[in-house]
Amino acid sequence: MKRTVLLLGLVLFVILPPDEAQTKAQLSDFDVSDGKIEKAAGNRLMVSSKEMRATLKRRDTPQQVTVTFTYLGPAKEVSHLGSGEVRHQFGIKLKAQDTCNLVYVMWNFDTQKIAVSVKLNPGQRTHKECTDHGYINDLKPRVLVSPQVVHVDQPHALSAELEGRELTVKTDGSVVWQGTLVPVVLNFRGPVGLRSDNARVVFDFLVGGH
Repeated sequence: MKRTVLLLGLVLFVILPPDEAQTKAQLSDFDVSDGKIEKAAGNRLMVSSKEMRATLKRRDTPQQVTVTFTYLGPAKEVSHLGSGEVRHQFGIKLKAQDTCNLVYVMWNFDTQKIAVSVKLNPGQRTHKECTDHGYINDLKPRVLVSPQVVHVDQPHALSAELEGRELTVKTDGSVVWQGTLVPVVLNFRGPVGLRSDNARVVFDFLVGGH
């Protein structure tokens, strides 16, 4: 009997897939559609443009991201949202099918809150087509906790993991948002990425599990 159990254990060990290894994205891995990502000291990356939108070129990326970053303060130039609002924020794109259809996990440095939204514009794919339309913001998480306050020159970490419709967001290692997204996200096909508005940030972008 012991021999049988041991053999079964060995079989399970062989057939179970290993966790996706966490990899650090390089500048050349990004497709930057708006703004600019630059190299920074210590093999890190940096954004200082008034706005930035980017995704990884590899489209079949795990929907699991950790961004370790330091906020350096507001960008020198100012970008306005479609509403005219000036927002200072930095965050993650998930399932970024295109500019019009994706999931956002943003750390708002003005409100000091995490904002999760789904942008849905069927049949549209460019910013010119959808502009700032199609945001679904009235998501009801099971867990909602305020993150630590972000101060200039202090390091922080933002993590997001999407499995099916289940999203878990952590800041500095603690869960701050957890809930079920709208069904349409199951139909999105796209990589992970980044977004920033009016924020200068030095960061590392890590994809996959630990």
